[in-house]
Amino acid sequence: MRAARYETYGTTYTWTNGKTTGSSYYDKPICAVFFNDTGVAHSMRLKLSTNYTSIPDVEDSGTFSSYAGPLYQNRGYCGQTYSYMKVGTKVVVDNYMTVGACN
Repeated sequence: MRAARYETYGTTYTWTNGKTTGSSYYDKPICAVFFNDTGVAHSMRLKLSTNYTSIPDVEDSGTFSSYAGPLYQNRGYCGQTYSYMKVGTKVVVDNYMTVGACN
């Protein structure tokens, strides 16, 4: 599991169940969720991309008071998440994070 905390605004978590769905180490299923830690609804976006260009990204966006996601991909351990949050007119989270420990 990996996590990124964005001051007092939110926290993104990524994880895998450790199983492999294909022939490669990188074929592990991946998941992500972006928690809103403010307790007030804000514009949020979470995108989960795999390391396979043939697999489309999955995304959840809107105005949330709890979280964006969870999002799932069947494989793509070396993928990445994109987390975004806007409070009023100010962008307070705009960050990419890798899912697994990959080069």
